[in-house]
Amino acid sequence: MRFIKSIISASLLVSLVLGFSACDKRENFVTYPPGITDNVVQSAEKEGLNVFAAAFKRAGMEEAFRYLGNYTIFAPTDAAFAAAGITAANVNTIAPETLRNVLRNHILPGRTTKLSFLPGPNATYNNINRDFIYTSFYENGAFAGTYFNGAKVIKTDITSLNGVIHTVDAVLAPPMGNLTQTLAANPNLTFFEAAINRAGLAATLNGSTSSLTVLAPTNAAFQAAGFADIAAINAATPATLAAIVRMHVIPATSTTTTGGRLFSPDFRTGSYATQNTAVNVTAAPGNITITSAGTATPARVTMANMLFRTNISTGAPSVLHVIDRVLLP
Repeated sequence: MRFIKSIISASLLVSLVLGFSACDKRENFVTYPPGITDNVVQSAEKEGLNVFAAAFKRAGMEEAFRYLGNYTIFAPTDAAFAAAGITAANVNTIAPETLRNVLRNHILPGRTTKLSFLPGPNATYNNINRDFIYTSFYENGAFAGTYFNGAKVIKTDITSLNGVIHTVDAVLAPPMGNLTQTLAANPNLTFFEAAINRAGLAATLNGSTSSLTVLAPTNAAFQAAGFADIAAINAATPATLAAIVRMHVIPATSTTTTGGRLFSPDFRTGSYATQNTAVNVTAAPGNITITSAGTATPARVTMANMLFRTNISTGAPSVLHVIDRVLLP
């Protein structure tokens, strides 16, 4: 349920504006393409996307998307929703506005089929949440496939009456705010938030005008590194903590092909410059590890691809990954 609580704590929900001036105005039950009669929810149910369909209904979006419009929808599998804390058993207990905010993040205006996906890396699409999702395509290697916000596309071009559906293996969560707001919303990341504040880096990182990739150690990781509690963090010198925090920030200058925004499939085995010194990455699907000069045991990415805003006024997005070790200089 951590995901659900984080979404509930997100900043103002964006209202859906069904301004169909750029969409077709078909009458009810007129099929398009020829021979297709199922709307988005019906198509999802036939594909076994039961939690997605239930969430759509619970959010009150079924009627609006029944006939009108052309949309591209990235539908998480039931397993993907379960990993985010949303299941068939609890979906009808979640606030409709919360589900609407999540679902809108998965919907693009217009039909975008597999053949017209932008290659990336990190090619930008605008969803109906007036936010961003990013696509990357890799033809060869361990990460071969198409990804949106780091979620892999499992099945493409499921045609419905008013849109095309692609299934993905993770929920595309909308940004929850700036970096420290995102960390504060996760009870396992509050030590890192405290370290950023003590180091005097909150304004710098929250206000960055370029995108970042942040590796956020868990509270347990800080404890293993010798910081027993937040009081111990606040007792450390700001300079010491600044050096540690900067080890966990990969700036745009070191990842020029992705604009500083590294989703999990964008990592490759090799060296990455942080705001302090370089770290070494070993990348394989589901097993990304990171080492630094001062850390004997590699840090493992345990939760990936959380979006946050580095400049709340412009909405410049960045990505955060949770790791299980503190990287030391």
